[in-house]
Amino acid sequence: MNIKLITDSCADLPEEILEKYNITVVPLEVRFSDKTYLDGVDFDNDQFYNMLKNSKELPKTSSPSPQQFIKEFYGPDEHILIITISAGLSSTYNSAILAKKIYELGNNDKKIHVLDSLSASVGQGLVVLKLAKMIQAGTQINELLEYSQKIIKDVNFFFMLDTLENIVKGGRIGKVAGQVASLLSIKIIMTSDGNGVVDLAEKIRGSKKAFNRLVDIVGENNLNLEDRIIAIGHANCYDKALEYKKRIEEKYKFKDIIISTIGSTIGSYSGEGGLIVAHL
Repeated sequence: MNIKLITDSCADLPEEILEKYNITVVPLEVRFSDKTYLDGVDFDNDQFYNMLKNSKELPKTSSPSPQQFIKEFYGPDEHILIITISAGLSSTYNSAILAKKIYELGNNDKKIHVLDSLSASVGQGLVVLKLAKMIQAGTQINELLEYSQKIIKDVNFFFMLDTLENIVKGGRIGKVAGQVASLLSIKIIMTSDGNGVVDLAEKIRGSKKAFNRLVDIVGENNLNLEDRIIAIGHANCYDKALEYKKRIEEKYKFKDIIISTIGSTIGSYSGEGGLIVAHL
């Protein structure tokens, strides 16, 4: 039984993992001024962050069209499994659902399954990676779909922004609140509310304290971390990600640690210097 695995570009998985597990990526769109780019296709991450640094306005992002998903459905695979960014953060999930409906109106050669990861960036990426490993191991589709619900709910997800400038520009918080937080050197740690919506976890004064807190918060759910993988996504701050990895290795015994760059879709809102941490 062949299963084709598709995700969107918000998953922020390293290229070597995508290639190893034959994961197909459908890109979101990023628009600077009047020019539109496909995330991860029309520019690489270095080019994106350089453009972001020099842009006076926040780039706009948009979900893939149903047609972008549909063109990936053709082929010999009996099942198509799609894992998207949280529907609470993007309309990508709805676009994939519409693609499924359109395709199945005229074709009955395969079954298409669409899952909401309830996460984003490396949180979403870990869900995709876990399912990819199961597919490679020969797991049947029914077991895969049943187990996916446990995996999705089991992701622990946190992120820390270095600057509030981009989320202020994007309307995520008020301009005055952002200015006050910046003046007071307040850093925010965000998490998921469990239903795919970003929620405030903590407000901390000072970069060093916030960084230390992001290390500590990882181990506070009393989980067996030795059986879990932790992924560290960085917004063009690889040295910070390496320092975070070092601190994690000193304090915990994870099964594996992955470092990845936050791509242009999520990076448009995080801005440079942010860290996204997830473990599963």
